[in-house]
Parts: sequence; C-alpha cells; structure tokens
Amino acid sequence: MLNPDYNIQIPDLKEFNVGDIDSSNYFGPNSSEFKALSQIYNWKSLDIKSYLTRRYFKINTSIKELLKQELIHPFLSFRNLDLVEEITIILPDVKKELNQSILKIFSFFNIGFIYEMEGEYFIQGFDDVVNFENGIMIKLYFPDCQIDEFEKLFDLLFEYMKIDHYIILNDLVDGKPLVESTFQGSKFLDSYNPLTNLIWNEKDKRWQNHKLFNENFEPVYPDLFYGKKNYDLES
Repeated sequence: MLNPDYNIQIPDLKEFNVGDIDSSNYFGPNSSEFKALSQIYNWKSLDIKSYLTRRYFKINTSIKELLKQELIHPFLSFRNLDLVEEITIILPDVKKELNQSILKIFSFFNIGFIYEMEGEYFIQGFDDVVNFENGIMIKLYFPDCQIDEFEKLFDLLFEYMKIDHYIILNDLVDGKPLVESTFQGSKFLDSYNPLTNLIWNEKDKRWQNHKLFNENFEPVYPDLFYGKKNYDLES
C-alpha cells in the first residue's frame, strides 16, 4: 500500500460451462432416469466420494449413467474456511449490458455464486406486477467481519449503475423453528425427497406442483411423501 510503483494485478475471470439445461425432455415416474435420480437426489447435496469409494453398486451405476446423459453435474463444496457471514443480493430486471460488469466486479470476492433468473416481482404501493427476463441473484460468503460496510458499498455501486430496485439480505431468521411448527417436527427431513413430491401429469407428460389452495381458497400443505405412495421407485 505504501509503494507508489506497485502494479495491481487484476485476476483473470474464470468461467466454467457446466452445460445447457435441456428442458424439452421430461422423464416420467416409470422412466429409468427418474428412478435413478430419485435414488441419489435429496434436499441436501450428495457426497459422491462417499459412494464411489464403497460397494454401492446400484447407486454408483445410477451416478455414472446420469453423468453420461448430463442430467446431473458435480460441484465442489468448501469446508473449514470459517465463513460465518452470507449476503444474498437480488437484482431483478437488470439491463443486459450490465451483466459482464456485474460479473467482473463480484468475481473479486473469494467465494460467491452468481445466478441468472427471470420471473416477476411486485413493489408495495404500485399497482402492477413487473415481469423481467434478465435478473441476477448473487450469493457472497465472508469470514467474521463488519458486513454493514459491504452493504453500504453495494448501495453506492447500484446507485452508480442506475439499478433502482434490488434487495440485500443477510442475517436471516433461522427457518428450522418455522418448519418444525408447521410440520410438527423435523424428523421427516431424514427421508424427505422433494423430487418425488411432484405430480406427474400423464396427459401432458409433464411434472406439476400440488395445489396451494382448496376450493375455499384456504392454504393447503402438500403431501410430503406423495411420491413414495404413488410411484414405484425401487424397480
């Protein structure tokens, strides 16, 4: 910092292409692909190494076949880095010409994930729902530090980039008590598989979600073990 001749080395941006998502093929509950995926999919990420080094022949075969068809993608998880702070930034409706600038700026952080998204959002006080096709969600991880200083910088950054609508989230409430109070405990998570909780529409050959309201517009909680009761996942 005290050397006026010091030349700042800007690291090269590294991009990894894990493949394009092909949404044109839908595998039903009787397909071998769905049965294989349901055996290894969970609401938690799967540690592939723990299976490949043991005699889990059926699961290992499923993993290899799904990898060949590019239906699953492995990723590296970070451990023992003493990361205690997390910030989630949601930028709906961003101009496409800002995508590369945002990617380069946030690539300076040691650990972070950037996602593209599309959908709609609603601002309280306005009448219309805003649809957007180019949105960005950013997740950043920090050691124990003054996180509010980063939030101030992000506010200035988005003001400079003329991004009017954004959300910065951190220090979120632990959702475990809410889950336990809603479903009378959390033991069901030991065997819960969200993949098998969807409903297969035989007519349209597509998966669909459960209804969220009944005929009286009262909220309905879906059957968390719908797939285990209705699909033959073992054969």
